[in-house]
Amino acid sequence: MTRLVLLDANLLIGALDVEDGNAAHAASLSTFEALVADPDAKIAISPLIRYEVLRGMDEVDVEAVNAVLNDMKEFEVRGQEAIRAAEVFRKARQTNVKLDKRKFDVFHCVCAEINSLEMLSKDGDIETIQKLMKA
Repeated sequence: MTRLVLLDANLLIGALDVEDGNAAHAASLSTFEALVADPDAKIAISPLIRYEVLRGMDEVDVEAVNAVLNDMKEFEVRGQEAIRAAEVFRKARQTNVKLDKRKFDVFHCVCAEINSLEMLSKDGDIETIQKLMKA
Protein backbone atom coordinates (compact mmCIF):
# COMPACT_ATOMS: atom_id res chain seq x y z
CA MET A 1 0.00 0.00 0.00
CA THR A 2 1.31 3.43 -0.92
CA ARG A 3 1.94 5.81 1.92
CA LEU A 4 1.36 9.48 1.18
CA VAL A 5 3.84 11.82 2.82
CA LEU A 6 3.18 15.56 3.02
CA LEU A 7 6.50 17.41 2.89
CA ASP A 8 6.60 20.86 4.42
CA ALA A 9 8.11 23.73 2.44
CA ASN A 10 11.19 24.06 4.63
CA LEU A 11 12.17 20.46 3.96
CA LEU A 12 11.54 20.80 0.21
CA ILE A 13 13.44 24.09 0.00
CA GLY A 14 16.38 22.50 1.77
CA ALA A 15 16.29 19.51 -0.57
CA LEU A 16 15.87 21.45 -3.82
CA ASP A 17 17.80 24.68 -3.21
CA VAL A 18 21.44 23.89 -3.90
CA GLU A 19 23.67 25.45 -1.25
CA ASP A 20 27.11 23.90 -0.85
CA GLY A 21 28.20 23.29 2.72
CA ASN A 22 24.74 23.67 4.26
CA ALA A 23 24.30 20.66 6.58
CA ALA A 24 20.57 21.28 7.07
CA HIS A 25 20.01 21.29 3.30
CA ALA A 26 22.07 18.10 2.96
CA ALA A 27 19.88 16.40 5.59
CA SER A 28 16.72 17.55 3.80
CA LEU A 29 18.10 16.27 0.49
CA SER A 30 18.84 12.90 2.07
CA THR A 31 15.26 12.63 3.40
CA PHE A 32 13.84 13.68 0.04
CA GLU A 33 15.99 11.23 -1.94
CA ALA A 34 15.01 8.37 0.37
CA LEU A 35 11.32 9.11 -0.20
CA VAL A 36 11.76 9.39 -3.97
CA ALA A 37 13.57 6.04 -4.00
CA ASP A 38 10.89 4.34 -1.86
CA PRO A 39 8.42 2.57 -4.19
CA ASP A 40 5.82 2.57 -1.40
CA ALA A 41 5.95 6.33 -0.82
CA LYS A 42 4.30 9.15 -2.75
CA ILE A 43 5.20 12.73 -1.88
CA ALA A 44 2.29 15.11 -1.39
CA ILE A 45 2.08 18.91 -1.25
CA SER A 46 -0.64 21.54 -1.13
CA PRO A 47 -0.86 24.71 -3.25
CA LEU A 48 0.32 26.64 -0.18
CA ILE A 49 3.42 24.46 0.06
CA ARG A 50 4.08 24.97 -3.68
CA TYR A 51 3.85 28.74 -3.13
CA GLU A 52 6.21 28.65 -0.14
CA VAL A 53 8.76 26.50 -1.97
CA LEU A 54 8.80 28.61 -5.14
CA ARG A 55 8.96 31.80 -3.06
CA GLY A 56 11.88 30.42 -1.03
CA MET A 57 14.14 29.36 -3.91
CA ASP A 58 17.42 31.26 -4.12
CA GLU A 59 20.00 29.22 -5.98
CA VAL A 60 18.05 27.17 -8.53
CA ASP A 61 15.92 27.41 -11.65
CA VAL A 62 12.36 27.96 -10.43
CA GLU A 63 10.89 26.29 -13.53
CA ALA A 64 12.92 23.15 -12.84
CA VAL A 65 11.73 23.11 -9.22
CA ASN A 66 8.13 23.59 -10.36
CA ALA A 67 8.54 20.59 -12.68
CA VAL A 68 9.66 18.49 -9.69
CA LEU A 69 6.66 19.71 -7.70
CA ASN A 70 4.36 18.76 -10.59
CA ASP A 71 5.30 15.11 -10.03
CA MET A 72 3.89 15.21 -6.50
CA LYS A 73 0.33 14.55 -5.38
CA GLU A 74 -1.22 17.96 -4.77
CA PHE A 75 -4.03 18.28 -2.23
CA GLU A 76 -6.30 21.29 -2.24
CA VAL A 77 -6.88 23.38 0.85
CA ARG A 78 -10.66 23.58 1.06
CA GLY A 79 -13.20 25.02 3.44
CA GLN A 80 -12.98 22.08 5.85
CA GLU A 81 -9.23 22.58 6.19
CA ALA A 82 -9.70 26.30 6.81
CA ILE A 83 -12.33 25.65 9.48
CA ARG A 84 -10.19 23.02 11.22
CA ALA A 85 -7.09 25.24 11.03
CA ALA A 86 -9.01 28.12 12.64
CA GLU A 87 -10.17 25.75 15.41
CA VAL A 88 -6.58 24.70 16.10
CA PHE A 89 -5.39 28.31 16.10
CA ARG A 90 -8.15 29.33 18.54
CA LYS A 91 -7.28 26.38 20.79
CA ALA A 92 -3.66 27.54 20.78
CA ARG A 93 -4.70 31.05 21.78
CA GLN A 94 -6.99 29.74 24.55
CA THR A 95 -4.19 27.60 25.99
CA ASN A 96 -1.50 30.30 25.63
CA VAL A 97 0.41 28.33 22.99
CA LYS A 98 2.21 30.74 20.67
CA LEU A 99 1.78 30.04 16.94
CA ASP A 100 3.01 32.31 14.17
CA LYS A 101 -0.18 33.32 12.36
CA ARG A 102 1.83 34.45 9.33
CA LYS A 103 2.98 30.89 8.64
CA PHE A 104 0.89 28.19 6.99
CA ASP A 105 2.02 25.38 9.29
CA VAL A 106 -1.42 24.91 10.84
CA PHE A 107 -2.90 24.51 7.34
CA HIS A 108 -0.25 21.94 6.44
CA CYS A 109 -0.91 19.91 9.59
CA VAL A 110 -4.66 20.02 9.03
CA CYS A 111 -4.27 19.05 5.37
CA ALA A 112 -2.22 16.04 6.47
CA GLU A 113 -4.78 15.11 9.13
CA ILE A 114 -7.85 15.39 6.89
CA ASN A 115 -6.23 13.56 3.97
CA SER A 116 -4.65 10.84 6.18
CA LEU A 117 -1.10 11.83 5.23
CA GLU A 118 2.12 11.31 7.11
CA MET A 119 3.85 14.68 7.56
CA LEU A 120 7.56 15.45 7.49
CA SER A 121 8.87 18.89 8.39
CA LYS A 122 11.94 20.63 9.77
CA ASP A 123 9.80 23.22 11.60
CA GLY A 124 9.93 23.08 15.38
CA ASP A 125 6.29 24.11 15.81
CA ILE A 126 4.81 21.16 13.88
CA GLU A 127 4.92 18.88 16.93
CA THR A 128 3.20 21.57 19.01
CA ILE A 129 0.47 21.96 16.39
CA GLN A 130 -0.05 18.21 16.15
CA LYS A 131 -0.41 17.98 19.94
CA LEU A 132 -3.01 20.76 19.88
CA MET A 133 -4.91 18.90 17.17
CA LYS A 134 -5.09 15.76 19.34
CA ALA A 135 -6.08 17.59 22.54
